[in-house]
Amino acid sequence: MYSLILIFTVIIISGLIAFVGDWVGLKMGKKRVTIFGLRPHSTAIFITIISGILIAIITISILAISSNDARTALFGMEELKDKLSYLSREVELRSEQVSSTKEDLKEKTTQLQEMEEKYQELSEDINDKTSQLEELLIIRGSLMEERERLVEEVEELNATIKALYSGIAWIREGEVIFGSDEQIALTIIQGQKPIEEINKELIRFLNEASVKVLVMGAKKDERTNQVFIISQDEFEEVTQKIYDSDEEMIVRLLSSINVVEGEPIVAHFKTLENKLVFKIDEEIISEEIGISKVPGEVEKELLTLLRKVNILAVERGIIPDPKSSFVGSISAVNLYNTVKTIVDSGTTMKVSVISVYDTWSTGPLRVRIDANPISLTTSTATPSY
Repeated sequence: MYSLILIFTVIIISGLIAFVGDWVGLKMGKKRVTIFGLRPHSTAIFITIISGILIAIITISILAISSNDARTALFGMEELKDKLSYLSREVELRSEQVSSTKEDLKEKTTQLQEMEEKYQELSEDINDKTSQLEELLIIRGSLMEERERLVEEVEELNATIKALYSGIAWIREGEVIFGSDEQIALTIIQGQKPIEEINKELIRFLNEASVKVLVMGAKKDERTNQVFIISQDEFEEVTQKIYDSDEEMIVRLLSSINVVEGEPIVAHFKTLENKLVFKIDEEIISEEIGISKVPGEVEKELLTLLRKVNILAVERGIIPDPKSSFVGSISAVNLYNTVKTIVDSGTTMKVSVISVYDTWSTGPLRVRIDANPISLTTSTATPSY
């Protein structure tokens, strides 16, 4: 409304000034008044120009006085342009900052997404680890139960061992069937067999040995109903050892302590490879025996030589007889003939102990004695038995 009033006022004033100027010019023209030596017509034109100038001056003055915006437009344009240029630069700078901020925001958003993905992965990993922890706790619980069960079994075994080792009383009351570490039974099992077959053979071996010891006076354990008390770990270890071997394995069942009639047997296994120790007709040992006319002395020297054979055979791996500790035997006729040959020879003799057959670790070792004069280049061996 103010602008309309202002425009209307300027129009009216401009009209009045134009009217006055025209009237003044007309009057001066009629009176032929001259200004500055001009002709009347030029004077009228000059007055008209002055009127227009006045109209412009008054219009600008009114606008400048009445409107701050008009005053700024008329007199502050350069300043306004400067401000506009400054503001434009500010806008460009702000735009660049906004663009940079947008890039930073985009980068931060990407980082945030990556962190969210990592967070998801970590959350899943935590869930997995939590599940694993729960499973481990369950396993731990079952292991603790198993441990308690094993502790109970150990206590029972300790009680059994204590009962067995309280042996002074019942050793006096009963007859000893097997001594400590004495061989109860022996078998041969081929290695590389399936575990199940090895287990069956070992169980069959124990059952056969059970029949033997029951006849001898042993009794079954009341808790397990078994004659032999053997560690399950040892049983599995022997099974695995046989399975891992490429050769025949000798399995010996030995008593762990003195076994008294009427009691179960605490036993253990002992294994070794069944290897060929002596070949047929192999010379095991030889010595020289001097001239002697006393058969008893010659026989004593031969028996000493046979004892050396026994020691050597045990060292080479032949299992001795559990009762006699001997590894084999010799024909009595061969021994007698050898003594007679040495006594009748009247010279120093080379005496050789020779295996009769191929002999393996399980034995027994069958030998013969050959006696030959040292002076002869060809052997005159006595008949073998």
